[in-house]
Amino acid sequence: MILQTKHVTKRFGGLVAVNNVSITIDKGKITSLIGPNGAGKTTLFNIISGNYKADEGTIIFQKEDITSLPVYKRARKGISRTFQMTRNFKNMSIRENLTLSEEFDDKKLKEVLGRIGVHKSLDTRAGDLSFGQQKLLELTRALLYPHQLLMLDEPAAGVNPKIRQELKKLLKDLKKAGATVLVIEHDMDFVMDISDHVICLNEGKLLTQGTPKKVRNNPDVLEAYLGK
Repeated sequence: MILQTKHVTKRFGGLVAVNNVSITIDKGKITSLIGPNGAGKTTLFNIISGNYKADEGTIIFQKEDITSLPVYKRARKGISRTFQMTRNFKNMSIRENLTLSEEFDDKKLKEVLGRIGVHKSLDTRAGDLSFGQQKLLELTRALLYPHQLLMLDEPAAGVNPKIRQELKKLLKDLKKAGATVLVIEHDMDFVMDISDHVICLNEGKLLTQGTPKKVRNNPDVLEAYLGK
């Protein structure tokens, strides 16, 4: 186990976005977090990364209680993430986007970009990249930052089929290398292909969890997420 949430709850006014959710993320595995829109997936991501503060509950990362730590301290402890909407600086070059918080030489940058499938000059403006390449640029930044847990919020959303296949291969290769990945994704074929474990939320609550096959065949998931 690398991460555990214990009875985590988050409210926004009268809305309970995450309701008493307890999950465990195993080290060296790919875990996918699924559920319909408004299920609480990104809110739970934000609680884990520290972007939101839980109203109740505890976050344990590598046997340490990080519930009260700010974002930057969680990042230093090894939590690296991407966002549903890319957060690149479009008027800055690829190089500048990747070296904002830490210095890397060009050789290292090209190596990681190449692994992900972005074959562009480091001087290319981020705003000149396609939407899919901009998502890959953000993923590159998350990979470059020293981490123990990689959290990806809808990495395959809006990208073309070729990039989607490259992402699948990348994530599988990362797992082979010992990485731990937590993914939010709506593309069920993508989820079923890459995941060791799947967690399904609905209306802020934990609906079910288990192997991809078990979750996919769960009638409650079929009703809430996939549709009967």
